[in-house]
Amino acid sequence: MKKRILYSLKNLFIFALLVTFLASCGKSKEEMLIGTWSGTDFKFDQTEGPDLVALVQGGKGLHIDGKLILEETGTYIITSPEDMMNGKGIWKVKKDQLIMKGENDKEEVFYDILSLSDEQLITANEVAMESPLGNIAGKITLTYKK
Repeated sequence: MKKRILYSLKNLFIFALLVTFLASCGKSKEEMLIGTWSGTDFKFDQTEGPDLVALVQGGKGLHIDGKLILEETGTYIITSPEDMMNGKGIWKVKKDQLIMKGENDKEEVFYDILSLSDEQLITANEVAMESPLGNIAGKITLTYKK
Protein backbone atom coordinates (compact mmCIF):
# COMPACT_ATOMS: atom_id res chain seq x y z
CA MET A 1 0.00 0.00 0.00
CA LYS A 2 2.79 2.40 0.94
CA LYS A 3 4.62 1.60 -2.32
CA ARG A 4 1.46 2.33 -4.30
CA ILE A 5 1.10 5.74 -2.65
CA LEU A 6 4.76 6.56 -3.30
CA TYR A 7 4.37 5.40 -6.89
CA SER A 8 1.28 7.62 -7.33
CA LEU A 9 3.06 10.61 -5.77
CA LYS A 10 6.05 10.05 -8.03
CA ASN A 11 3.81 9.97 -11.12
CA LEU A 12 1.97 13.08 -9.95
CA PHE A 13 5.29 14.89 -9.47
CA ILE A 14 6.48 13.88 -12.96
CA PHE A 15 3.17 15.01 -14.43
CA ALA A 16 3.45 18.40 -12.66
CA LEU A 17 6.99 18.86 -13.98
CA LEU A 18 5.87 17.99 -17.50
CA VAL A 19 2.96 20.44 -17.38
CA THR A 20 5.24 23.20 -16.05
CA PHE A 21 7.79 22.50 -18.78
CA LEU A 22 5.19 22.55 -21.55
CA ALA A 23 3.63 25.75 -20.23
CA SER A 24 7.00 27.48 -20.16
CA CYS A 25 7.71 26.44 -23.76
CA GLY A 26 4.73 28.30 -25.24
CA LYS A 27 5.27 31.54 -27.12
CA SER A 28 4.43 34.81 -25.44
CA LYS A 29 1.95 37.19 -27.08
CA GLU A 30 4.86 39.43 -28.05
CA GLU A 31 6.64 36.55 -29.78
CA MET A 32 3.46 35.53 -31.60
CA LEU A 33 2.81 39.09 -32.78
CA ILE A 34 6.27 39.68 -34.26
CA GLY A 35 6.22 39.44 -38.04
CA THR A 36 4.36 40.66 -41.10
CA TRP A 37 0.56 40.60 -41.00
CA SER A 38 -1.66 41.14 -44.06
CA GLY A 39 -5.10 42.70 -43.64
CA THR A 40 -7.91 40.31 -44.60
CA ASP A 41 -11.10 41.82 -43.14
CA PHE A 42 -12.32 45.23 -41.93
CA LYS A 43 -15.55 45.80 -40.03
CA PHE A 44 -16.89 49.10 -38.68
CA ASP A 45 -19.81 48.96 -36.24
CA GLN A 46 -20.99 52.56 -36.10
CA THR A 47 -22.56 53.77 -32.85
CA GLU A 48 -22.89 57.49 -33.56
CA GLY A 49 -23.07 59.96 -36.41
CA PRO A 50 -24.04 60.11 -40.07
CA ASP A 51 -23.54 57.15 -42.37
CA LEU A 52 -20.36 57.98 -44.28
CA VAL A 53 -19.92 55.04 -46.62
CA ALA A 54 -16.92 56.58 -48.40
CA LEU A 55 -15.03 56.93 -45.10
CA VAL A 56 -15.62 53.28 -44.21
CA GLN A 57 -14.72 52.11 -47.71
CA GLY A 58 -11.51 54.18 -47.54
CA GLY A 59 -10.50 52.48 -44.28
CA LYS A 60 -11.31 49.09 -45.73
CA GLY A 61 -9.30 49.87 -48.87
CA LEU A 62 -6.24 50.75 -46.80
CA HIS A 63 -6.55 47.67 -44.58
CA ILE A 64 -7.37 44.81 -46.96
CA ASP A 65 -4.03 43.53 -48.38
CA GLY A 66 -2.18 46.25 -46.44
CA LYS A 67 0.64 45.19 -44.11
CA LEU A 68 1.23 45.57 -40.41
CA ILE A 69 4.86 44.78 -39.65
CA LEU A 70 5.60 44.31 -35.95
CA GLU A 71 9.33 44.18 -35.40
CA GLU A 72 11.18 42.52 -32.53
CA THR A 73 12.70 45.91 -31.68
CA GLY A 74 9.27 47.21 -30.60
CA THR A 75 8.74 49.28 -33.74
CA TYR A 76 6.01 48.91 -36.33
CA ILE A 77 5.36 49.88 -39.94
CA ILE A 78 1.97 50.01 -41.65
CA THR A 79 1.79 49.99 -45.45
CA SER A 80 -1.09 50.29 -47.88
CA PRO A 81 -1.87 47.53 -50.41
CA GLU A 82 0.33 49.49 -52.85
CA ASP A 83 3.26 49.34 -50.35
CA MET A 84 2.98 53.06 -49.54
CA MET A 85 3.96 53.99 -45.97
CA ASN A 86 0.79 54.55 -43.92
CA GLY A 87 2.32 54.82 -40.45
CA LYS A 88 5.19 53.85 -38.19
CA GLY A 89 5.97 54.03 -34.53
CA ILE A 90 6.37 51.85 -31.46
CA TRP A 91 4.30 48.96 -30.11
CA LYS A 92 3.96 46.92 -26.95
CA VAL A 93 1.60 44.40 -25.39
CA LYS A 94 -0.09 44.78 -22.03
CA LYS A 95 -2.37 41.93 -20.99
CA ASP A 96 -4.79 41.45 -23.91
CA GLN A 97 -4.06 44.73 -25.67
CA LEU A 98 -1.75 45.72 -28.48
CA ILE A 99 -0.71 49.30 -27.78
CA MET A 100 0.64 51.40 -30.64
CA LYS A 101 1.92 54.96 -30.79
CA GLY A 102 2.78 56.62 -34.07
CA GLU A 103 6.00 58.58 -34.22
CA ASN A 104 4.07 61.87 -34.56
CA ASP A 105 1.14 60.94 -32.29
CA LYS A 106 0.68 62.27 -28.78
CA GLU A 107 -1.54 59.44 -27.59
CA GLU A 108 -1.37 55.66 -27.70
CA VAL A 109 -4.01 53.60 -29.50
CA PHE A 110 -5.26 50.54 -27.64
CA TYR A 111 -6.33 47.52 -29.70
CA ASP A 112 -8.09 44.70 -27.86
CA ILE A 113 -6.63 41.38 -29.02
CA LEU A 114 -9.75 39.30 -29.66
CA SER A 115 -7.91 36.35 -31.17
CA LEU A 116 -4.24 35.48 -31.72
CA SER A 117 -2.67 32.39 -33.25
CA ASP A 118 0.41 31.72 -35.36
CA GLU A 119 -1.69 32.35 -38.49
CA GLN A 120 -4.33 34.94 -37.53
CA LEU A 121 -4.76 38.13 -35.51
CA ILE A 122 -8.08 39.85 -34.79
CA THR A 123 -8.15 43.21 -33.02
CA ALA A 124 -10.84 45.72 -32.11
CA ASN A 125 -10.70 49.33 -31.02
CA GLU A 126 -13.15 52.11 -30.28
CA VAL A 127 -12.84 55.17 -32.51
CA ALA A 128 -14.35 58.65 -32.45
CA MET A 129 -13.74 61.60 -34.75
CA GLU A 130 -15.29 64.85 -35.85
CA SER A 131 -16.40 65.37 -39.41
CA PRO A 132 -18.09 68.32 -41.16
CA LEU A 133 -21.33 66.31 -40.91
CA GLY A 134 -21.01 65.63 -37.16
CA ASN A 135 -19.27 63.30 -34.75
CA ILE A 136 -18.66 59.72 -35.84
CA ALA A 137 -18.00 56.90 -33.39
CA GLY A 138 -17.89 53.14 -33.45
CA LYS A 139 -15.83 50.01 -33.15
CA ILE A 140 -13.36 48.83 -35.80
CA THR A 141 -12.53 45.14 -35.98
CA LEU A 142 -9.44 44.27 -38.02
CA THR A 143 -8.47 40.77 -39.13
CA TYR A 144 -4.98 39.82 -40.31
CA LYS A 145 -3.18 36.71 -41.55
CA LYS A 146 0.52 36.00 -41.21
